[in-house]
Amino acid sequence: MPPIAPAVSVQVTPAAEKSIKKGHPWVYADAVLKTAREADAGDIAAIFSSKRDFIGLGLYDPTSPIRIRILTTKPKTTIDNEWLKTAIQYSISARQSLINDKSTDGFRLIHGENDGIPGLVADIYCHVLVIKLDTSAWMPHLELICDIFKELVRPQTIVLRLSRTVAPKGSYSDGCILYGKPVDGAVVFSENGILFEADPVNGQKTGFFLDQRENRARSGKLAKDRDVLNIFAYNGGFSLYTAKGGARSVISLDIAPQALEAAKRNFALNPEIICPHETLCADAFEAMKELADKGRRFGMVIVDPPSFARKQADIPNALAAYEKLTKLAVNLTAKDGILICASCSARVSADDFFTTVLKTMKRSGRKFTEIERTLNAPDHPVGFAEGAYLKCIYMKVS
Repeated sequence: MPPIAPAVSVQVTPAAEKSIKKGHPWVYADAVLKTAREADAGDIAAIFSSKRDFIGLGLYDPTSPIRIRILTTKPKTTIDNEWLKTAIQYSISARQSLINDKSTDGFRLIHGENDGIPGLVADIYCHVLVIKLDTSAWMPHLELICDIFKELVRPQTIVLRLSRTVAPKGSYSDGCILYGKPVDGAVVFSENGILFEADPVNGQKTGFFLDQRENRARSGKLAKDRDVLNIFAYNGGFSLYTAKGGARSVISLDIAPQALEAAKRNFALNPEIICPHETLCADAFEAMKELADKGRRFGMVIVDPPSFARKQADIPNALAAYEKLTKLAVNLTAKDGILICASCSARVSADDFFTTVLKTMKRSGRKFTEIERTLNAPDHPVGFAEGAYLKCIYMKVS
């Protein structure tokens, strides 16, 4: 079977060579010393050292700072239709326990580099599959990708989402339908028996934040008879789980009114979950201070902010933000309350995040006991350092 694209010979720096051999899946533009010809997005880069030793094969993207995404380092490999089908099939089979779980039909099937298929994410929401591209290099291969998913997953609809760095091309635009029926509004799916709506066409990411599923479930098990404040609530994921877990009341705090409207709709999807639910549309930092000034205290405080560090230079400010949030959150936590702090900033290491939170807790003067730390969800595996982005810590505050 022929390869999926023409090959181009590429020579990289000694540093890039070492990085690839250690398993890192990216070759940056400044690490490419020369190419045998001008390559197109989606071509297969055959990577060699200065001594002409084979290093690996990857997808070439001439417009991205990540110039090559490594597909394999095994010699005598052909990146053809069968190779891609096998890679996708292997990734799906690793989620078999989720696939067999009748209470959940929304989860990640492919987690890009971490599943050996760099730059490609695939999430399923009931009958709707969402493919998200982080590189233009997959654009020429979308028809093949769709054919493979149609055979292996049999979705009713396939939606395409593009990262900010990926430009639309031809009929391939962000939110377009690659296959099947158009998506009319939100798609309802189940997560551990709780119904949620996802917006695969216009929503953030692929329509929902699937990566916090396990942390949402943990929060629910700790919420009984507690008043809960869910900060950066988005569409109420933690709010619903804690309500189902027996919370006395729940407040969802977010700056985006449309997110809070989605939270209300998600509660309406689950009428059997009976719990007073209030939404508060405000800046999180300002609202937390105002609530504390009013003497409000909560039996559970959940802080799950968006990413604060998109680039290396953002790390100091991100850590300062986590410190400030923790300081504000502990002031809102009642005696014997539970404080949950999370981070999704890939550039902030777990060690730096946990150290910042714990130092801030110690400075607060409150006694506390660490309950648990968690990292990436099972369907968001870690295959390289930058893949370890999610971290969460649970504390009981005296």
